Amino acid sequence: MGSNNWAVGPSKSATGHPILANDPHLTLSLPSIWYQMQLVSPTVNVYGATLPGAPNVIIGFNKDVAWGVTNVGADVLDFYTVKFKDATHREYWHDNKWKPTRARIEVIKVKGKPDVVDTVFYTHHGPVVYMPGAKAFRKNIPIGYAARWIAHEPSNDLACFYGLNRAKNFDDYRKALALYVAPAQNFIFASNQNDIAISPNGRFPLKWMDQGKFLLDGTDPADDWHGFIPADQNPLVKNPPRGFVSSANQFSTDRTYPYYLNWQFAPAERGRRINQRLTAMQHATIDSLRMLQNDNFNLRAADALPVMLTNIDASRLNADQKKALASLKAWKKNNDVAETGATVFTEWTQRLLEAIWADEFDMGDSLPMRNPTFDRTLTMMQRDPEARWFDNVKTPAHERMTDVLTQSFQAACDTLAKKHGAFGSSWAWGPHKSTSIRHLLPGVDAFSALNVQIGGGSGIVNATSERAGPSWRMVVALGDQPKAYGVFPGGQSGNPGSPHYQDLLETWRTGQLNELLYLQTAHDKSLRIKQKLVLK
Repeated sequence: MGSNNWAVGPSKSATGHPILANDPHLTLSLPSIWYQMQLVSPTVNVYGATLPGAPNVIIGFNKDVAWGVTNVGADVLDFYTVKFKDATHREYWHDNKWKPTRARIEVIKVKGKPDVVDTVFYTHHGPVVYMPGAKAFRKNIPIGYAARWIAHEPSNDLACFYGLNRAKNFDDYRKALALYVAPAQNFIFASNQNDIAISPNGRFPLKWMDQGKFLLDGTDPADDWHGFIPADQNPLVKNPPRGFVSSANQFSTDRTYPYYLNWQFAPAERGRRINQRLTAMQHATIDSLRMLQNDNFNLRAADALPVMLTNIDASRLNADQKKALASLKAWKKNNDVAETGATVFTEWTQRLLEAIWADEFDMGDSLPMRNPTFDRTLTMMQRDPEARWFDNVKTPAHERMTDVLTQSFQAACDTLAKKHGAFGSSWAWGPHKSTSIRHLLPGVDAFSALNVQIGGGSGIVNATSERAGPSWRMVVALGDQPKAYGVFPGGQSGNPGSPHYQDLLETWRTGQLNELLYLQTAHDKSLRIKQKLVLK
């Protein structure tokens, strides 16, 4: 779905100091993915969100700095063919010679049954995930291939967060990032020295262009990884003239960057919308950045509807479909809970992509192919309305763009009518999307939050889908003393019987934030301190 982060510098801030915002988007669950923690020792006083078992704050702030992360989307997993010498699997062919495999015996204990013994063979690329003849549990993992994955590399990522928790300035931030390996993250940064920065950071394989886009030849050393991009060559922006830095899982650099990171990244709409808002924003406050985190504007609709609405043949629609079309024309392009236009547009674009590409690209399991992306499709609609791709090659008629737009709109309305009944308020975006935050145990609805009414969607800054969304929202204003706000969709307790199991959910749903109580000493007083527990 997507994550966002940005930091505005002193020239754009109402306080004269940087303000940083981060909202990582993940699959939502109860108990929540994160919990809030202030961690204090003689060497650190840090606050933020952390994960169960992590000894550091992962996203947070201290007196001097704040930081946050979004996923880079770097290509750090490749599959290599393996040519074994014989059925013993003790040797494999690489670089014109036979090389020994390494075997590891794994014993899996099964309650009430004999142990399961599994032998995993390793080449220099990595483990052969499924041996030839095995049945794969997941279709996207090929059988008989070795997996080369950055997560198998030795690393000490906790040292990165140890350093960030104690950082006092930009130099400390850079030293900490040099220790980080995976998964690659866009580390955003702000300090009370008025620095802002962002760096797509991790250990990136050194590859030729598009290497790993397809399955690789495990016998050819030319297909091997050729080391790693030097850490000091990882992209970095510090204190840019525009007054802000940002990321939304989009391509991290431009074409002048000399190294290859990946061939596919998140669609551009979230990043474009964030940059539009931040470019126009002056005197930014915590609240204005909170509102940007909750931005529901559908930039894809703003881009696409002019050509889509102009070329649909309304005379071929029935009465109910014409009502849906009228709601789409009146829609202000916000994916808010009560909007029917958001529902119609989302369903229409899905049906449109199928109508244009399925006849040529749907080859079944024999030859799986990806459809062109929506932005490519839209470019074709704008520049080449007579393109041959609009014709359905499986029908005798010759379809044009108007035909495809009209037929896909009719199909979208039929689908929605079948699901929700005749056009009306039942087509509203919130109930249609029906965001659910489910318990970690499957099927335990009683411990889940179902049909949470929240706007947003794919490609929206507030990227909230049926199961994923902003797992932690945080805004931090730096200065003499930091002032920070945050929330996550759940609660501090993992006990469904506790009043703190999901007492933050409504604050999160309505787009609000709670002030984070950042204590300076153990003796600080606050009406929000309800209980103190001393362990001896």
